[in-house]
Amino acid sequence: MSAESKVVSARSQARSKLSERRAELLKRISDNQRDLERALASLEKVDKAAARRDAAIAKATEDFENKKHAAELAAGKALTLVVGRGESSASIAELVGLDAVTVRRLVKLTEDANGGDLDSSAPEQSSSESAASSDAAPASTAANA
Repeated sequence: MSAESKVVSARSQARSKLSERRAELLKRISDNQRDLERALASLEKVDKAAARRDAAIAKATEDFENKKHAAELAAGKALTLVVGRGESSASIAELVGLDAVTVRRLVKLTEDANGGDLDSSAPEQSSSESAASSDAAPASTAANA
């Protein structure tokens, strides 16, 4: 073999090896790109699931707070009736196993909901009861005159 053919053969081999390396590198880059896209797509699913979870938690928290407020308001109304009949917050607390601060907070919640008017939370008298009580006062006044 001549020196020139050895040089051509070496160049050809070098080009062939470089071509193989380039092909391997391109395949590796292509495979990496495909797998990285899969990884990112999977992570997007995690982000979407987290967003759905956060929305569900927020809704559940809002539902809980609404139900809690309604229950506390109902309890406050009932306690306000007891207070209206002369019981103190301390005695109510002792009777029902709450602390006096909680009893006062629930009563205040009712007052705030009614614009500070305790009477609006009391059960309304029937029309016959209110008529009877209004008639009784003038009659007793007239009897004393």
